[in-house]
Amino acid sequence: MKRIVLPIALVVVLLSTPLFGRAAVEAQQLTIRMAAMQGPSGFGTVGLQRDGGAIGQNTVVELSVYPSPNEVIARLVNGELDAAALPTNVAANLWAKGVGIKTAAVIGEGMLMFLSTDDTITELSDLQGRRIYVPGAGSTPDQMANILLMALGFDAETDIIYDYSVAAPAQLAQMLIANRVDLAILPEPFVTMVKAANPRVFPLIDVQQLWSALTGTGNYPMTVFVVSDAFVAAHKEKVPLLMEALSNSINWVNANPSEAGAMIEEAGIMNAQMATPAISKSNLVFRSAKEAYEAMDIYLKVLYGFDYSSIGGEVPDASFYLSY
Repeated sequence: MKRIVLPIALVVVLLSTPLFGRAAVEAQQLTIRMAAMQGPSGFGTVGLQRDGGAIGQNTVVELSVYPSPNEVIARLVNGELDAAALPTNVAANLWAKGVGIKTAAVIGEGMLMFLSTDDTITELSDLQGRRIYVPGAGSTPDQMANILLMALGFDAETDIIYDYSVAAPAQLAQMLIANRVDLAILPEPFVTMVKAANPRVFPLIDVQQLWSALTGTGNYPMTVFVVSDAFVAAHKEKVPLLMEALSNSINWVNANPSEAGAMIEEAGIMNAQMATPAISKSNLVFRSAKEAYEAMDIYLKVLYGFDYSSIGGEVPDASFYLSY
């Protein structure tokens, strides 16, 4: 069989054609598989999709949205995801269980509020013996309500009645709007929604201000951005690019709530009508793990002191944090 030898000039022409050029680019393209959850923790991620997910030359972020942390956790554990936005205590639990992740940044700070329709509550002592509706036992609202009220001197077993009968924040918000409950703790965007829909509802305690006053720190880190150890090992040079892209995304969402709200709805994170007015109150930030280390360490130590199982039984050490 004769060997076919192509002239060098012809080879150059072939390689420069769209077909060959596209194949070469596609062969080099890196797709970063990232997850967010429905709700405000996912708000800041949508800007990553503005250019079809492209964040750099031959680098694309594929964003998937899930209804609960459990679905994100399962995919992180089996290697289906490279990165995710998670509640801080969930990330700490994963680390404690030996799942290979690093916290790269804090992307959301506290946004909780005690709300009431009972104008006879005028000071903290009026909470004695009251029933407080909390969306979900073991949730961040539950943890913060217990921690802060205990710090104020209330006995969780005798002084306050915590009612977990309405687990979904959206359902609890509707009950406040309908005056079917008179005292609850809720996160954004439900705080904004309830206050707009029922003029009788008023903010009783700003959890963030109370946390700051009691701890002597600023806001607490409610949502973090984590990357898998496998991704860091394989694509270390892409991690700063991804962090910069997410930081830019959060800045864009904060600056463009109407456009961001539409994208939030399109991504399946939340209805734009609810998301848009709440963006400015959702405390979307980007603080690298290095910058946010002290705030995270204090927060996790407080959670450990309240219930060590809530963060997996131990306070994470330096291996939990990305070093750059």
